[in-house]
Amino acid sequence: MTATEISPPTAAESVEEHLDTRASRARPTADVVVPVTAFAVLATLYSLLSVLGHRQLRTSGFDLGIFVQQISSYAEFRAPTSDLLGTGYNTLGDHFSPITALLAPVYRLFPSPETLLIAQAVLFALAVVPLSRWAVREFGTATGIAVAFAYGLSWGVQAALNFDFHEIAFAVPLMAMSLVALGNRRWLPALAWALPLVFVKEDMGLTVAVIGGLVAFWTTGRTRVFGALTVLWGLGWVVLAVKVIIPLLSADDSYGQGSKLPPLGSGIADTAHGVVAGDSRAATAFLLLAVTAFVALRSPLLLVAVPTVAWRFLSDNTNFWKPIFHYNAILMVVVFAALIDAVVRCRRHEQLTERGQRTIFTAVAAFAIVALPFLPMARLATADGWSTDPQVTASHAIADAIPEGETIAASNNLVPQFVATHDVSVFPQRVTNTEVPDWIVVNRSDPAGWPTDGAGDDKAVADAVASGYVLRFTDAGIEVFERP
Repeated sequence: MTATEISPPTAAESVEEHLDTRASRARPTADVVVPVTAFAVLATLYSLLSVLGHRQLRTSGFDLGIFVQQISSYAEFRAPTSDLLGTGYNTLGDHFSPITALLAPVYRLFPSPETLLIAQAVLFALAVVPLSRWAVREFGTATGIAVAFAYGLSWGVQAALNFDFHEIAFAVPLMAMSLVALGNRRWLPALAWALPLVFVKEDMGLTVAVIGGLVAFWTTGRTRVFGALTVLWGLGWVVLAVKVIIPLLSADDSYGQGSKLPPLGSGIADTAHGVVAGDSRAATAFLLLAVTAFVALRSPLLLVAVPTVAWRFLSDNTNFWKPIFHYNAILMVVVFAALIDAVVRCRRHEQLTERGQRTIFTAVAAFAIVALPFLPMARLATADGWSTDPQVTASHAIADAIPEGETIAASNNLVPQFVATHDVSVFPQRVTNTEVPDWIVVNRSDPAGWPTDGAGDDKAVADAVASGYVLRFTDAGIEVFERP
């Protein structure tokens, strides 16, 4: 053998190389490790924030109590009703959200408000999987971690977790899967993940229509037909829900939420004036884009946010305009998907250097870090954030003392403590509540502030006593009255 010849590998060397190859293939890669780890961490943090908030009296009858009653109805194979909305009120006559029935088997096993809060935490955390996996595959591990961190701790997600349970929890992972597929030009999966959104809430059909429209615009042939059919699917369900299903099941044969939308012309004029004048709509729009360092504006995926932003900003209900409550959780998914897509597009067209790319994601992570001390998750870093409100302990004792099967009217911030064990309405009762409760439980030391303020509670209590209710006991600032 000459010096230039190479000897063939021995059998032992071949086996060793084969084993090394198999081991490297079996070893989990960053696009698996980062999403799975992010999901596990976020699901845990979200669950802690939600459950601890419930034990600190931060939840309410509107909306957690309503969803507990709705899902418990499904669990008992009944039509979804909520006495909080009105005696025997069918919740599908308020919002078209049949997808919540998927939680009925879990609730049947674990009948507690905390079941819904944990389920919501898991659903929110699931969205980080496709988003961070896409980022890892496109930009590497460090950027994938930055995206997972920035989305996971974004203000819109935290605001939603800080306000009870809502049906939009189901839309968050569905939207993430659809938009990631859309950004990767996997047209049919993008449409398939979008289709169930129509069962989340009646307005989501408009979002489905936009996704279908984008696919139809970007493709040809049979795929374009599927995109057009998806547009019809989304719009068809909006019309069916708003014009047929909800009015049919409502108490007044109408779509009550529609009354919050003024005439289109005046709504557009008012929205334009409000944004320019700097009202809460301007603040919300700014924050929605700021979480992505405004880079999301470079992506057409941002169009998916238009229906949700439009109906909120056009509404005359100012609560819809604000960067609080649950209204922005879905939009967080949209803007982060648009962020990744925008950077991919810029890189594809050689409009962005590696340094510019790093600068963008550094700015995105920095925004999340700076905002964190002002957001609900910061409570977990304090001793008070892990405490239990004495009124919660007192409420549980009261629930145990009230016989099963007897009805309760409770202050809005006490309702979630009773709703899993008793039939509950809100106190003071609304005109839609026709049943006279056996018990009244009033938070005197910390009035709920809705449906009335403290003075309204005083009057309602006085009226109840005049009608025969008797004060049985007081505990931790909670007064309990019984109807003999």
